[in-house]
Amino acid sequence: MLKTLPTFKNILVATDFSESAKSALDAACWIARQFDAKLKLAHVARDVFESLAVMGYGTGWEPTVDELTSLQKQLRHDAEERLLALKGEYRDSGIDMQTEVLSGTPFAEIVRAVGAEGVDLVVVGTRGLSTFKRVLIGSTATKLARLCPCPVWITRSKGPAGLKSILVPLDFSAASERALSHAAVLAATSGATLHLLHVYDTEDLHGMLPLSEETRAELAQWRRRARRAALDRLQHSLETIADAHGVTAAIHVVQGTPWKVICATAKRLAADLIVVGSVGRSGIPGMLVGNTAERVLHACESSLLVVKPGELAPVPADSSERATAPEPVASFAAR
Repeated sequence: MLKTLPTFKNILVATDFSESAKSALDAACWIARQFDAKLKLAHVARDVFESLAVMGYGTGWEPTVDELTSLQKQLRHDAEERLLALKGEYRDSGIDMQTEVLSGTPFAEIVRAVGAEGVDLVVVGTRGLSTFKRVLIGSTATKLARLCPCPVWITRSKGPAGLKSILVPLDFSAASERALSHAAVLAATSGATLHLLHVYDTEDLHGMLPLSEETRAELAQWRRRARRAALDRLQHSLETIADAHGVTAAIHVVQGTPWKVICATAKRLAADLIVVGSVGRSGIPGMLVGNTAERVLHACESSLLVVKPGELAPVPADSSERATAPEPVASFAAR
């Protein structure tokens, strides 16, 4: 486990003023109270010049530079006013809250703010309101999960803030170890029930091996060994977090397709939060890459905390590259 216990002291919550973003702010305030953290409420206003260059005019309207500059200023002013009004709704929360308007591509500006301001947690909602229709779902949330160097908490719009049940899928990699440490601290802080899950998947073997009687017997033996080994390692993880964080947990070992098992287990346990490492080695490796990420983000009803294993590449400076994040390398083939 990590020698230094993880904590959150500088939280950035992104808002587009939607109901989902309001739920994200509620969750961020709850987290801030648990850890006595500072909170910055930020809105990313689209860069007018960049947006029109990407979309093309196509309407017969050919604005001047002065008109576009004025429009950009108005967007920032309106956002600042809305942020201050939203902050006013939380004046009695006891949270040290600041506001900031950023301009550009949402995920890129959020990542830049993380690096510039020493943010240790980003909180976002899963649905947004904008002319681009998907501000904080799909591309932005996924790119933050992939590229943001600090943990990203992706909230669901329903349910009250707070935690009662936390699910941690583990593949015993460094990334999942880091995720477990965060989950254990959250469980210790909130009093939530902690669940450790390992998924072992043999579907690929069925397509690779002839299903003779001998092969079936070998697969059955492999499954028993895999299950026993996973139980032993989960038990070791459980003992470690009990020593380090003073919490206990239930353990679950399930055979199947990782994203399906994660979602089904989260639903069965009524998990408020799923805590995952973003890169792994087996079972759930590369969980936030490709189709597995999309399926978990869109299929699960629980909030998701994505924990990184280490340093990530910086966001490209060229605006043409910002719109499409580079795919990280992972050992798990997207399926």
